[in-house]
Amino acid sequence: MYAAVSCAQDMLYVMNVLESVELEVELPMILEVDNKGAVGLANNWSIGGRTRHIDVRQCFLRELKEKGILIVKWIAGDKNDSDIHTKNLDGPKFEEFGQVYYGKDEYTPASE
Repeated sequence: MYAAVSCAQDMLYVMNVLESVELEVELPMILEVDNKGAVGLANNWSIGGRTRHIDVRQCFLRELKEKGILIVKWIAGDKNDSDIHTKNLDGPKFEEFGQVYYGKDEYTPASE
């Protein structure tokens, strides 16, 4: 949940920078999270019995959703390209996710 909130804050900062130079930002922005529990807490006001403490961060994501600024969606862990920054990936997965960031050209090895 902390990473999702931090990413949402970064998204808002970039949105404000782009709007300050008079560029349009398409809303709602989509935040993809690979934790179903975090997505559930961000999207639902009703909480299960095991959730004892609601952090201000969760309310922040909910408020952004209600204002139409952000959509929090679940993404499967093996499709989450941000794992390249947080996990030790094997070679093929590293190449697959790396191409999202540095692109693909004639010098990039082919993924299988």
